[in-house]
Amino acid sequence: MLAYLWLRYLAKIRGTVFSVMQIDELVFAVVLGVVVGGRLGYFIFYHPDQLFSFEFFQVWHGGMSFHGGLIGVVSAIFWMSRKFQRPFFEISDLLVLPTALGLMLGRIGNFINGELWGRPTGMDFGVIFPHAGDVLPRHPSQIYEALKNLLIAMILFFTFRRKMRTGTSSFLFLILYGVGRIIVEQLWREPLDGYYYGVTRGSFFSIPVLLMGIVGIIWIYRKK
Repeated sequence: MLAYLWLRYLAKIRGTVFSVMQIDELVFAVVLGVVVGGRLGYFIFYHPDQLFSFEFFQVWHGGMSFHGGLIGVVSAIFWMSRKFQRPFFEISDLLVLPTALGLMLGRIGNFINGELWGRPTGMDFGVIFPHAGDVLPRHPSQIYEALKNLLIAMILFFTFRRKMRTGTSSFLFLILYGVGRIIVEQLWREPLDGYYYGVTRGSFFSIPVLLMGIVGIIWIYRKK
């Protein structure tokens, strides 16, 4: 809904090249990419042994991956850019801000569900999560993630208002998300999925995201 309202708003005040029908198609494709990509990514990255089981279709059990959703969204944007005959980054730059806000709402949902909790803490704002299997106060890392995504959305909003090269907002989003996710994962989130090479799985999968953002920014500003 945020993406749809944002695109309609831009079409009204900035005269973007997308018609209302194209915005409808774009939002539908992106939502499909989020759901399918996020679901596939969850099983490929975290539970590959269940990828071809019926559990994949039991969506009421939950299970979504940001990194899989990102791949799904990129695929959807690529598809729409070919269909609309518009540059890929022209579309992606319009979507990163509502994406950050959507991720913020998703993390608030994680907190409400009492899932993806943080590590034990002695701080007064520690939260006891019943599903954790103990009564230890823990960091509400879902709220930290939500605030991180809100900060990303704010930064993207202010940069979006400035005249910047096409693709800057997209790669800046990757950099900010990668850095923020790694910090929260390593400092406060309980590593329920284990470690890869000394870092949590979430951090490990965020490193390529961060590197793609850095390389992309350098590529954009080295072009004439």
